Amino acid sequence: MADQISLTFPDGSIREYPKGTTAGAVAASIAPSLAKAAISANLDGKHIDLAWPIEASGTLRINTMKDEAPALELIRHDLAHIMARAVQEIWPDVKVTIGPVRDAGWFYDFDRAEPFTPKISARSSRRCARSSPPRIRSAPRSGTAPARSPITKSAASPSRSS
Repeated sequence: MADQISLTFPDGSIREYPKGTTAGAVAASIAPSLAKAAISANLDGKHIDLAWPIEASGTLRINTMKDEAPALELIRHDLAHIMARAVQEIWPDVKVTIGPVRDAGWFYDFDRAEPFTPKISARSSRRCARSSPPRIRSAPRSGTAPARSPITKSAASPSRSS
């Protein structure tokens, strides 16, 4: 059927799913405990989000925190975005250019008229230290893994009352 895709798992088993299913829904169909523990997936070797629709047949691996390499990549990726957002919150004129995850961490190149200095670095560290952590809202969907909403700017902004 054109509306079905075949997913092959690391153990060699193959299951059919509706086209457009998500890795989160696949994890939930395998076991509720897997859906709860899932943090990301690999589709044909590419690291994907649990909420992204899968449009074609392929090989799927569900990642949990026990899968060290994908977990570390995901954490580094998220932290790079948090750092970039913090820099842009302090200096709205800064342009984020590139910031890939690397074997030893991550980095960002920023385009700014004035260079960053140690004094500026200390200011940004103090600002990040007093910021509230981002809040991620999720709502369960029937028969699927929890929805993972993207962090919105307002949800990631620090509390003004502190």
